[in-house]
Amino acid sequence: MSDALFYELLTTRPEARTQCFAKLPPGNNPVDLVNHAGTLMRLEIDTGVPSGKPSLHKEDMQFVFNASLTDLNYRLPEDAQEAVDEETARLKESVNSFMERADATASIFTYLLKGSQANRDAAHIEAERTIVSPQALRPFVSQFTPPPGEKPIPAVESIDEEWAIYRWVQVQLLFGLDVYVRYQGNIPNPLSPRMYEKLEHDVLDAEQLILGCLEGAYATRENKHKRWWRLLCPDGHLYE
Repeated sequence: MSDALFYELLTTRPEARTQCFAKLPPGNNPVDLVNHAGTLMRLEIDTGVPSGKPSLHKEDMQFVFNASLTDLNYRLPEDAQEAVDEETARLKESVNSFMERADATASIFTYLLKGSQANRDAAHIEAERTIVSPQALRPFVSQFTPPPGEKPIPAVESIDEEWAIYRWVQVQLLFGLDVYVRYQGNIPNPLSPRMYEKLEHDVLDAEQLILGCLEGAYATRENKHKRWWRLLCPDGHLYE
C-alpha cells in the first residue's frame, strides 16, 4: 500500500472507507507499506542507479490498522487529523504543479487541437505513443533541471523503464496530456471545487500508476488507465 492509497482511504466517504478497511486482514502488518515515487527518485539521484521495484523499499515498521476505521462514525484523533491536513496541503501544491505541467503540453505537442475531431483524436493517440517511446521520451527527461543546491539527474542515456525518474515523466505526461485535451487547452484557473477534486484524483492515480509500472503489476477498473497500462507495460500484470 502506497501513502497515496492510504491517504485516499482515510479521506474518502465513510461508506467506502469502512468497506475497504474491512477487507484487510487483522493483526500486525496487514499490508506492506511502500515508499512513494518521490523517495525512489531521490534515491536514484543520490546513487545513480535505478531504485528497483517499490516492494524492495518497504517501510520497516510494526503497525496495525485501527479497527475503528471500519466504523461509519469514526473520526480521526487530533494528531492523525493534523497529519492528514498536512498531506492535504502538500497535495494541493502537487495539484498546482500538475496544472502547470498539463498547461505546458501545448508547447510539446502543438498539433493536439487542430483540425477535425477525428484529426484531434488521432493526434491524441500519436502523442500517447510518443510518450511511451524511449527514444522520444529521453529529450523530455533531459530538460529537467534540479532545484538550486540539488544534485542533477543521472545521464539521460542511462535512464530507461526501470527508473522511477523515467516512469514519473511518462505518467505525468500522459495525465497532463489527458487533462489538456479534456479541457481543450483551457484549463480553468481558479478551479471549482469539483474540478479540483478531479485533478486531485489524477495526481493520486498518477502516483499509483508510476509505482505499478516499477513493480510490473497494476490493479484498476478504469478503462483509460487500463489502456495506458497496456501502452506502458505490455508485458506487465493487469488486475481488473
